[in-house]
Amino acid sequence: MQPIDLLGYVAGILVVISLLPQAIKAARTKSTKDISLLRYIIYTIGVTLWTIYALIIKNAPITLMNSIGLVLALYILGLKLKYK
Repeated sequence: MQPIDLLGYVAGILVVISLLPQAIKAARTKSTKDISLLRYIIYTIGVTLWTIYALIIKNAPITLMNSIGLVLALYILGLKLKYK
């Protein structure tokens, strides 16, 4: 692993961690009224494109972290649609 990859993993971990409080709160309270549907749609599309890009350029940190972020974003988006 290159030292620059460590920077990518740390950045990715922080982004993924930033999604956790929202996912946990929405799952516990079963309330998503304060979550912007448009924001999560746009975010999910963006993370999907980042993941595709990372796969094309064969960048492991971006691929892994954005894949995890995509799963969490889809989870939050699913909760938003479910509890709408």
